[in-house]
Amino acid sequence: MKFTKMQGCGNDFVVLDGPVELSATRVHELCDRRHGIGADGVLVIGNPQGRCWPVVIHNADGSLGDSCGNGARCVARYLLDRHGGDALDLAFPGGTVTARRDETGFAITFAAPGPPQPLALNGRRAYRVSFGNPHVVIFVADPANADLPALAASARAAAGDANVEVARVVASDLILLRVDERGVGETLACGTGACATVAAAASEQRMAERVTVRVPGGDLFVRPGPRTFELAGPAEYVFEGTT
Repeated sequence: MKFTKMQGCGNDFVVLDGPVELSATRVHELCDRRHGIGADGVLVIGNPQGRCWPVVIHNADGSLGDSCGNGARCVARYLLDRHGGDALDLAFPGGTVTARRDETGFAITFAAPGPPQPLALNGRRAYRVSFGNPHVVIFVADPANADLPALAASARAAAGDANVEVARVVASDLILLRVDERGVGETLACGTGACATVAAAASEQRMAERVTVRVPGGDLFVRPGPRTFELAGPAEYVFEGTT
């Protein structure tokens, strides 16, 4: 089985041309960072209809995902490099996104989420937001030193299975962010998490037209709007192989 490993701000994926059926055990083996290829997930590209490709998301623990911002940007580069053109659509279980080349790398456009829902979480400011997958965004004074595993456990106990963000709004155009992704754990970046955090912040204050979301793996760029949100940033090849 041929594969391509790709990453966006350190959020890394095994990309496969499908359709391919993978068991949860096989996915876990592929994503194992000591005994396998090592990745946050496996993305299987299906047969296209025109310029729209379906994508199945397998999380590192073998569970299935609904939406993936950085994964979408990686798949967009993979397909645009092979099939040409400047734009295409990707169909995920959580919804279809449009992808294009961008001056920062590759950008995808989501439908704007519904209004963030405030969540009572041990006295902290928190919101539920959906970008085709569920998020709980928690605002903290210092994301770098926050106890992310404990906060993620509390958020999931209160709101159900979700990706959990801890964030600080530094300015209207800059957010600091860490994410604990369901089915994976803490990752170096999360594209839908970056968008969800900007949406939550925008429910409290006016945000800039382009917001830099600084994650441990680098910078992502979110352009929020009333109808769409655009996520942009790098999408890089790591290596190719056969397993």
